[in-house]
Amino acid sequence: MKKIVIFSGTTEGRMLSNMLAVEGIHHTVCVATDYGAGMMNPNEYTDVHSGRLDFDGMTHFLVKLGVDSDSVVIDATHPFATEVTSIIKSVSYLLGVQYIRISRKSADNLPDDIKLYEDLTECARALNESCGNILLTTGSKELYKFCDAVNADTKRRTYVRVLPSHESLKLCMDQGIEAAHIIAMQGPFGRELNEAIIRQYNIRHLVTKESGSAGGFMEKVEAVMSQGAVLHVLKRPADDEGIDVAEAYRQITGKDPDKCRTRLHISVAGVGMGATSLMTCALRDELSKCDAVFGAKRIIRDLPCERKYEMYRACDIIPVLEKENIERAVIAFSGDMGFYSGARALIKALKEWRCDMDVQIIPGISSFSYLASKLGESYDDALLSSLHGKDTEKDLDDIVEKTVYNRKQFVLLSGAGQIRELSGKFSKSGIKVKMYVGTNMSYEDENIHMLTNEEALTFEADGLITALILNPEPQKRPLIKIRRDSDFIRENIPMTKECIRHESIIRLGLREGDVLYDIGGGTGSVAIEAASLHDSIDVYSFEKKSEAASLIRKNAAELGTKNVTVIEGKAQDMLLDLPRPDCVFIGGSGGSMEQIVDILHSKGEKIRFVVNAVSLETIEAVRRITGKYKPLDEEAVMINVSEVHVAGSHHMLNGQNPVFIFSFTI
Repeated sequence: MKKIVIFSGTTEGRMLSNMLAVEGIHHTVCVATDYGAGMMNPNEYTDVHSGRLDFDGMTHFLVKLGVDSDSVVIDATHPFATEVTSIIKSVSYLLGVQYIRISRKSADNLPDDIKLYEDLTECARALNESCGNILLTTGSKELYKFCDAVNADTKRRTYVRVLPSHESLKLCMDQGIEAAHIIAMQGPFGRELNEAIIRQYNIRHLVTKESGSAGGFMEKVEAVMSQGAVLHVLKRPADDEGIDVAEAYRQITGKDPDKCRTRLHISVAGVGMGATSLMTCALRDELSKCDAVFGAKRIIRDLPCERKYEMYRACDIIPVLEKENIERAVIAFSGDMGFYSGARALIKALKEWRCDMDVQIIPGISSFSYLASKLGESYDDALLSSLHGKDTEKDLDDIVEKTVYNRKQFVLLSGAGQIRELSGKFSKSGIKVKMYVGTNMSYEDENIHMLTNEEALTFEADGLITALILNPEPQKRPLIKIRRDSDFIRENIPMTKECIRHESIIRLGLREGDVLYDIGGGTGSVAIEAASLHDSIDVYSFEKKSEAASLIRKNAAELGTKNVTVIEGKAQDMLLDLPRPDCVFIGGSGGSMEQIVDILHSKGEKIRFVVNAVSLETIEAVRRITGKYKPLDEEAVMINVSEVHVAGSHHMLNGQNPVFIFSFTI
């Protein structure tokens, strides 16, 4: 009888095993650990062997199993498990067994600024020269190579993400990794979860293997790029060539893999507000055919299906789909999936986990359209916003700003507390609004409240809320946002004056989502005016004098600028652990301009600089910098401004110091 042996431990190995099992084909799966064995789908056609095998052990195991020249050995181990692959190849050749290598697809379109290494030791030595916390995502098996190559400081700032198994945890402990620095989690890890971990542990360097799309590699790339960290990548072995799961299945069975019954069918569906009476016919039909339903407790409570799982994240759902006999499933979300929904990230993760699955999207009735229909209002002329799960001052202020300039806005909210907070902000801003607030929409206790500003201040209700905010007298949005000198508290702190400030900000060429450094903040006039252009701009204002730093904070608070962060101290001592800037304004550097520019250039290229100079020494420093880096877009302008003041019956000119404005990209 033909023997089929799969050396697994990867998604690909589990997929092939499931496909063979559904076809009723007996086979053996070998995994290295009990944890890997637990990930397999138990069934009568699959025998699972757990434990690491060396050459002799593997030879003995296969001989005892009764493999011969008609048998097939499938190597579906990890791309970086080169030692295991070498053993499998050698033993297969020795026993005359057909050998098939399954190789996962490499990641495409990698960013240019990642750092590549031949092995973990080379990477570890490079990290000894770095600053900031490190996240190691290369597993526990070769952790010793990293620990042997790093110094005590590098090891102290390293966090290790490993599988939640006894073996992994023991290896971490054996290498002296602090318990608080061990992140024991089972993937897959989406971009959002990676970003959350990077923020939580203030990670500046992430180390990973180029393990391909099925290994979650691109999610790490996207997360690192979005958080301004540095990505360190171990190159994939050059000789890892093979075929995909579908072709392996074809070679083993002679059958078309597209007709294999293990092809999963997933429907990602919007259920509307929650009442089953508002479900679409398409969703009702799918629920009648599915094996299981996934979703939040409130969402799936009344759905007609026996097997329900209270989960809605890919990292929770995928292990269930791998273990359970589920061929058709519905993953339910409230409302519709096209607006601030977790469905987008979920669908991406599902397709990358199983490229062969069918994913269907079933739209639902959104809260906006439901509330609009109840009020007899249109929403094609309204802004659509969400505060659901977002409760920072910046989030609330964003809704207020939109209300100032727009007559109509629909908003999803987490609860009544946000209605009260918004009402307080409207009153403080002098905006008189009318709010229609829908609670428990679609249920028997549905209610729609019409509230004035004053009534909204004491509004109480349970559950999720959708509101329509009407401003009968919206303002016209200014086409150019500027701050006047009179807007700022001066005290005795130097300030970049209006005309110079406007011209300098224009030359920065700021775009949405940019990170701006303001070196030598003074009163904060440049930082605050730049931050006022768009709330997606993150501004870091560096000021070494405590009284000036305090004044920047005061001005930012007075002018309602939430996206300015004040960094107190010498800029050159604070730069390394902050995100890479897109633009840098230097109004004062305390004689350290060249050092500051060198540090910033080490964060990456194509950073836009604008420098104000009033002294010959500063001008000469700029000339040395441009001479060193030779920017192609260097520009300089000298501006001489005179203000008119009244002296008796005359209007006299009062000249300011001439200012040179230098701009360049390096």
